[in-house]
Amino acid sequence: MMRKIVYFIIGILLSIVVLLTSVQIMAFNLNHFERSFERFNVPEVTGMEIDQLMYTIEDVLEYFEDERPLLNTRAIVRGQEQEVFGERAVLHMIDVKALFIGGRIARNVGLALMLLLTGVMIIKDTKWKVHLGKTVFITAIGSFLMLLLLLLLMYVDFYKYFTYFHLIFFDNDLWILDPKTEILVQMVPEPFFYDTAVKIILIFLGGLSVLGGLGWWSQKKYAKKP
Repeated sequence: MMRKIVYFIIGILLSIVVLLTSVQIMAFNLNHFERSFERFNVPEVTGMEIDQLMYTIEDVLEYFEDERPLLNTRAIVRGQEQEVFGERAVLHMIDVKALFIGGRIARNVGLALMLLLTGVMIIKDTKWKVHLGKTVFITAIGSFLMLLLLLLLMYVDFYKYFTYFHLIFFDNDLWILDPKTEILVQMVPEPFFYDTAVKIILIFLGGLSVLGGLGWWSQKKYAKKP
């Protein structure tokens, strides 16, 4: 029973680590931002050239990585140099930064714990290759089914679940910004988040598909060995 519990925990941790890594990959992908700026006509909406938008988003990502203490970016907007983000947007970004930092900590701690538990099972369980392979395979299948459901829900009503996300992870209403005046919302409109969420899920599913395939191969290869 204890062995099953440990492998169950390993599976949960694996899913969390891969998901948070997928978020990291997309959230800090500058090419993704540049393509999105062009796709959603952001230069015209914001009055900022692509180079100014990219300069601004690089500042934001550095802020999220805790490489700069303040988000006080200045850029050329409609021909005039000014601070890009209003006070309300800056306050919201403090919360977003805390979420990213918390996510990185959770991923790193989860990875360390997963490796520790895996090491323990390698020592304690003579059939660890079979059991670990089965764990990874089942984790991949379970996550795959849940995320397909999530994709369906997002397709039906993304705004609803996007709102739920903010209500769960933020304890204030600073995330409610006026798209007519706040450049932050103009830079990353709702369709950007839908597109980003879909790509995160696809990266997550791709990673788990590879791991699930390896897990299936491992349990099949070693199941009949003494």
